[in-house]
Amino acid sequence: MKIFDIEDKADVYIIDGEQFKYDFLIGLDIIKKNKLVQDEYLQISQRREEKRDNNTNITSKEENSRKKQCSINFNEHIQEEDFKINMGNLNTQQKTEIYNLINAYKSIFAKDKYDIGTVKEYEARIDLLIDKYCCKRPYRCSIDDKKEIEEQITKLLDKNLIEESYSPFAAPVTLAFKKEDNKKSRLCIDFRDLNKIVVPQAQPFPLIEDLMMKTRNSTYFTTLDINSAFWSIPLRIEDRKKTAFVTQEGHYQWTCLPFGLKTSPAIFQRILGNILRKYKLTDFAVNFIDDILIHSKSFSEHINHLSQLLEAIKKEGFRLKFTKCTFASDSVKYLGHIIHNNTVQPVRDNLISIKDFPIPKTQKNVRQFLGKVNFYNEYLPKSAIILEPLHNLLRKNTKFVWSADCQKSFEIIKDLLCSQPILEIFDRNLPIKIHTDASLEGIGAVLKQTQPNGVDKPVAYFSKKLNQAQKKKKAIYIECLAIKEAIRYWQYWLIGKTFTVYSDHKPLENLNIKSRTDDELGDLTYYLSQYDFVIKYAPGKHNVEADCLSRNPVLDANESTDEQLKIVNMIKFNDIITDQENNLDIQKNKSNLILKHNVYYKNF
Repeated sequence: MKIFDIEDKADVYIIDGEQFKYDFLIGLDIIKKNKLVQDEYLQISQRREEKRDNNTNITSKEENSRKKQCSINFNEHIQEEDFKINMGNLNTQQKTEIYNLINAYKSIFAKDKYDIGTVKEYEARIDLLIDKYCCKRPYRCSIDDKKEIEEQITKLLDKNLIEESYSPFAAPVTLAFKKEDNKKSRLCIDFRDLNKIVVPQAQPFPLIEDLMMKTRNSTYFTTLDINSAFWSIPLRIEDRKKTAFVTQEGHYQWTCLPFGLKTSPAIFQRILGNILRKYKLTDFAVNFIDDILIHSKSFSEHINHLSQLLEAIKKEGFRLKFTKCTFASDSVKYLGHIIHNNTVQPVRDNLISIKDFPIPKTQKNVRQFLGKVNFYNEYLPKSAIILEPLHNLLRKNTKFVWSADCQKSFEIIKDLLCSQPILEIFDRNLPIKIHTDASLEGIGAVLKQTQPNGVDKPVAYFSKKLNQAQKKKKAIYIECLAIKEAIRYWQYWLIGKTFTVYSDHKPLENLNIKSRTDDELGDLTYYLSQYDFVIKYAPGKHNVEADCLSRNPVLDANESTDEQLKIVNMIKFNDIITDQENNLDIQKNKSNLILKHNVYYKNF
């Protein structure tokens, strides 16, 4: 085995790799022995130590560069290595121009989450449908959660983002799990009651079709992310009382636009859009809420465009989050699409759940697949003839054998399911319906739109496997998770729109009107509260497609599974044999066990 310049011998296990994602897994013994470290990008790298004159160990320049990426001091000159993962494939001269430009505007890059700019000429307003107060008692929480909440409240007060309140409004506070911190650290204000009476704002969001036209012939792209964007917008003084919230220690209200408010995305979209128009930047810049895209046909033009936009950001008072910005790249991810070489393609094909539908392994799998196909029989030409090999598998006393004819039938039908007129193109002017379902295997969803003729037709499919921890959750959790993941997957279509979600889990109908959801649902409901939708009950017989997808989920190429990780702890057969020989209970009950390859097994 060779890792970098390390050569070593090790016992390895050879396993069936058909369902295994990795070519080789390294155990903790090898990691410790050779002093390997896992960097923040989840790539194993060797720990290299250099000696100073005073014999103090320091980490390598490469490792320091990676650490700087998350904690850059913008009071100093930004180092070139800090840009390595934030730039496209540029030559030396082009890189230097980018370095110099960014350093000229280093003051607009935030030092931390609470380094917030303030936009002076704009302010947000909150109008209510009815004159009603929303008031709830603070949620109870653990000692650790209480400490974390109060620490964040102190920081928000210090930055004048909140102030003490005497308002009759009071929304409770909770903490949600934050992946980056690997703990419950996201402060969430439960604005669900307030969101029900807030007047919605019909602010248009950019369409991917318009983006395709604007970026035509562009070869350089920069994306900029505004740090804690909503907090940059001051809140009208008379509306601050409406955002009041309570902890176990105090009563506060926001002085700026808060996260979790249903209208916050629309308000920010309008303000930033107005700023781009004010500085006449719309020919080469577009924003989707706090994400800004700059596109240019040449590098020199791109430098000029980027300079103009950074100057506008500086004048208006925004701060950017450096680690989420990408500069002068030839391809970029934006609005759920990849823009590259004069093309715009989805980041993940909306049809992946159908195209990668797993090959049926049992008669039950075949029935599930045919149940979905039968739903679309009227759109599938000659479906009965094409599906005959699959129907034959379901005959009584027929042995399950997946033949070449079955495979051909399976592939043809999948192609038909993913083609017009089966799938319609998304139309923002048509009603949106999302059907979701969850099973022990995974979650699934279908997005449909009601066509002018009154027929609901599918636009996109989604499915995802559940990990081992999620499989142990109660039913309402994974059913709610299905809704959250589906909405997040199609968020660029759903933000700013009113839509309906259908689930066969009836308790979810009351999800938005409970006084407080289960702690496990806190993170899910907080995310969902930012969208304008209702949940309706749909019996399982009316939810065939989503049910089928949830029971046959597609594994994302970037997903890892707990089943794979279990193999790391595999022990040798010789160890099992030795342990069984020394186990008195096994020796006494040999007659009730089955001996195979010198290993005893239970006789079920």
